[in-house]
Order: sequence, then C-alpha cells, then structure tokens
Amino acid sequence: MPNTPEISKIARHFLRTNSVGVLATHSLDVEGYPFGSITPYFVNGKGFPSILISNLAQHTRNIQANKKVSLTIFDLQAQDVQNSTRLTWIGDAEVLPRDKQLQEIYLRYFPSAKTQIDLPDFHFYQITLKRARYIGGFGQIAWVEPSDLVLENPLQDAQTDIVEHMNQDHPSTIIDYCRGLRNITPRQVSMLGIDSEGFDILADNKRLRFAFDSPVLTPEDARTALVTLARKSRTNMPTVGFEQLPEKSKQ
Repeated sequence: MPNTPEISKIARHFLRTNSVGVLATHSLDVEGYPFGSITPYFVNGKGFPSILISNLAQHTRNIQANKKVSLTIFDLQAQDVQNSTRLTWIGDAEVLPRDKQLQEIYLRYFPSAKTQIDLPDFHFYQITLKRARYIGGFGQIAWVEPSDLVLENPLQDAQTDIVEHMNQDHPSTIIDYCRGLRNITPRQVSMLGIDSEGFDILADNKRLRFAFDSPVLTPEDARTALVTLARKSRTNMPTVGFEQLPEKSKQ
C-alpha cells in the first residue's frame, strides 16, 4: 500500500521506541554475501539512527569498504515476531565527527558504553536514509521515503538542559507519567531524551516512549506539553497532588 503521513509518524515512533537492530553489511571475508550483527542504536538530532562501533569489529571493516547497509528493527518482546511490527532502514553508514553532545546523549541511553566511548578506535556512524520498509501488520506495509520519515529534532540544542532539569527537579513527575499513562510504578526513573514528537524514559532499566499530542518545536512548547501530560497522567491518580512545574525551565 502507498505510504501515508500516519504510517510515517507510526514508523518514527517505532524507530524511537526501540534501541536494538540487526545491522546488515557487505561481507569482506565472504565476498558477495550479507553479514548481520546485533547493534544498539539511538536517533540523533538529524533524525537518523546512529551507532557506536569499533574499527576492530567485522561490521565496521565491512562498512569502510562498502557504506551501503540496512538496519532492521523489530519488537524484541513480541511473542510472534513474524506478525509483529518491523522497520528496515536502508541507507549509507557515514562516520560522524567526535562530538561532546553526541557522546552525552549516547551515554544516557547506553550508560554501559562509558568504558568504550573515549577509546580512539570507537566512532559514531549515522545511517543516512535511502529508503525504508515499514511493516505494521495486515494493511500497513509500505515503502517510506526520507522526506516522509526523517524528522530533525528542533529541541536538540536544549535537550540536555530539559532532561537534566526534569531529572533533578521533577523525578516525581516522571514517575507520574509512568503511573498514570502506563500503569506501572517504577522505583528508579530518568528522562533520556526529548524531541518534537515525544520523550524517552528509563524506568527500572526498561525504556518507555511517551508521545506528544501535537508537535513540540521550542523549549517553551516542551514545557507546556510536559505539564499537559503531567495533568493527564494525574487524572488517573486522584489521590496524587499536582506539582506545578516552574514557569521557565533552567536552560
């Protein structure tokens, strides 16, 4: 079926909800055959999945010889993988310059990479999209073009400040999101990242994605959207008082 704006939005949500995919590269050692490897990823400010890989890894050497790759993302928790949602992201793996902001974001999502991220043989690559194949179940199968799927994050420069503000000053609000919108009560929570369509939370080592009702383009929009979701979550918890967020986030 042809792509629609709704499928593009669902595909982006699925991309950001997950964090692991199967990276397919062109094998150097077995010429002419694909080589698949499990790879964690996150979505960078330009809207592309990015990976941190070592020059010593087989897939990195394959990429250095042929940058054409695919990253297949699927629901790791699905009982029936064949009938579950998946997204195959096809594009060019391009090395990114070392960037402090990129490293900070990656470590929020993958804190175990702290021992690797500063090593000289590890580098970030982004997979610049050529075309994507989305399968969301019966009647939801489509090729998706970059212009429909890739969405730059307008909150990229303010992201760290917003995340740190929420984690330091409003951990109870983050818990309320989990309780009111997901019906879980985690012991430990932290916000990982925020973009125009939603934000990510780590709740007891489980990653959760929360979507905004409408696009968020500025830090002020973000504050309004976060307050709105806090109120919405607390309507399901009438015994929990509302803690008003300050008028301005610390930035």
